[in-house]
Amino acid sequence: MSTSYTLEEILERQCEKLQDLEIATIFVKSKDAMKEELLKMRTAILQKCNDIEIMRQKLDEIKKQNNECRELMLHIKAVNKKINHMKKNIPSELIHDYYETQNSLSLRSMPGEEFTPVHTVISDNREKQETPMIDCKKVLFNEPEVCLMISLIDTDEFNKIPKYIIGRQSLETVNNFINTINQILKAKYMFLSLGKAHARKQGDLNLYLHYKKQEMDICNDNSKNCVSEYVYFFTGEDYERQTKSKLDKLKLNLMIVLRHCKRLREHRIKNDVRYVILPK
Repeated sequence: MSTSYTLEEILERQCEKLQDLEIATIFVKSKDAMKEELLKMRTAILQKCNDIEIMRQKLDEIKKQNNECRELMLHIKAVNKKINHMKKNIPSELIHDYYETQNSLSLRSMPGEEFTPVHTVISDNREKQETPMIDCKKVLFNEPEVCLMISLIDTDEFNKIPKYIIGRQSLETVNNFINTINQILKAKYMFLSLGKAHARKQGDLNLYLHYKKQEMDICNDNSKNCVSEYVYFFTGEDYERQTKSKLDKLKLNLMIVLRHCKRLREHRIKNDVRYVILPK
């Protein structure tokens, strides 16, 4: 049996088909614009995915660094514990051997070194170093100073120096010269403290014997003058050997300044001048 439809039902169905055709026509006409929009959305989504992946990689790196920092902290704590234990319980013989070994290694590189003065700034009667450094070995092993050092000159003492002695030299120039002399003294007496066997091993036996002869000469001369204390000194040869420069007129004038400030004195044996360090 055939189905019968009323006129209204037929019109409604036709209207629905007409609407579907209109929508399909709109899609067909705007397919290029829709394709462009879809491509833009796809590109944006891919960019977001890449950003997420980069963030994930950075987070993994941060986690790895965090773990490494934790391990480093554990190692630092363990090393600090060992250092404290060594400081309290290490035998004195091992300290002496370690001291000799380190000095031996430092002297091997010493002939080619250039002495660089440590610049100082003195203000408000306080002496400050631009780059203060702590010798960890001295703190750990209570290592004594190798020899007597010259103390720096402060502002008040500098202002009391007569103008005809100091001339146009600044406080910084004088203290830099003192630091250079201290490094020369330290190098010389560190070398002597290692002994004759070490000097022979390093091929510097003649220099060692030369130093010892100078010490003997000045000790014999002091004994004649009823002076029995041990003296630390350097010569113009020592200065030239270590700094690769001579004691010119400017440096000799600075020597006069140090003599005036009771930092050193001259000791002459024949034509040889030794600059003896005065105790503080």
